[in-house]
Amino acid sequence: MKTTQSNLLLIGESEASSKMFIDVLAKENYHVTFVSNIEIAIQKLMKELPDLIICFYDVNELNGFQVYNILDNEILKNEIPFIIIFNQFRKNEFFVAVELGIDSFIFPPFDQERILNIVQKQLIKNMERKAYGAIKFDSICRMIPYGVFVADDKCITQTNETFDKLANFATKKNGNYLLSEVFALNTGYEDELKLSRFMNGLTKDCRLNRIRIHGRENEYFNLYFSLVKKRGSSSKIIGVVIPLKDKEQLAEVNYLNTKNSVKYLDPNVITARERQVLQLSATGVPIKQIAERLGISERTVEKHRSNIIQKTDCGNIMEAVFMFGKNHMLNV
Repeated sequence: MKTTQSNLLLIGESEASSKMFIDVLAKENYHVTFVSNIEIAIQKLMKELPDLIICFYDVNELNGFQVYNILDNEILKNEIPFIIIFNQFRKNEFFVAVELGIDSFIFPPFDQERILNIVQKQLIKNMERKAYGAIKFDSICRMIPYGVFVADDKCITQTNETFDKLANFATKKNGNYLLSEVFALNTGYEDELKLSRFMNGLTKDCRLNRIRIHGRENEYFNLYFSLVKKRGSSSKIIGVVIPLKDKEQLAEVNYLNTKNSVKYLDPNVITARERQVLQLSATGVPIKQIAERLGISERTVEKHRSNIIQKTDCGNIMEAVFMFGKNHMLNV
């Protein structure tokens, strides 16, 4: 019975020495791509995302374990089964393979039926695992009245119906959303730092308050991120979007937005000398010492500070320091 076509990546020393495996797999309607170069293997893996990788233990200057370790990140991220072909049973290598987490092995004698059985079992097992994961995600999400999504780095790959309704203004690319195209995440220095720490693995959870979704004016949401480990070193981001509907909460949002709103400044709004005065003021240097450091009079320092306040429409010099700091135009 012919199988439905699956894409297999076969890595070996040469196409000639791998011909028997290529023929056996092709005869069963598998689409086999053969490579003997690790760099080409990486390109094929990232571009074509095969359903299964089969690798000979000896691959030119590398062994199968080294190949697995090189491809490890993409294999785990995309949940692709990896099979090693041993030319002879090697007890120590077998134990290493098991410890590495390699999915299956093919040992001699290379019987056609056994080869196909091992390949088919891995493909079916992986399909069932992915299907179960999708069903489990959908089942959980139906129980949650909020928008839920799963992201791989900055790309949202799974969503529930509630999230899709919230993000209906965003455009999907290759069936996925980009975080930046759904959420207005540039809400200030503190949130940017918090998100950056989370995205770079310094924290396992992140909460952003009073976030907007593009296309939904005057609506605010609390956004929760959590890092979840999957197979091996692979990890996913799970996010929950909770709308702010309570009148008191919305009133607080409007108050804080008014209070903390940051005016975006033209970098040339103040002169180079005024910037020097502002920088020293930001570090708490008194007017007299500013005058001494810059070789100008105290009266001139006061005049520069007055100009800064006037140009930025601030109430005092510290408000100006805050505004320039929020615009990342000052080393505070």
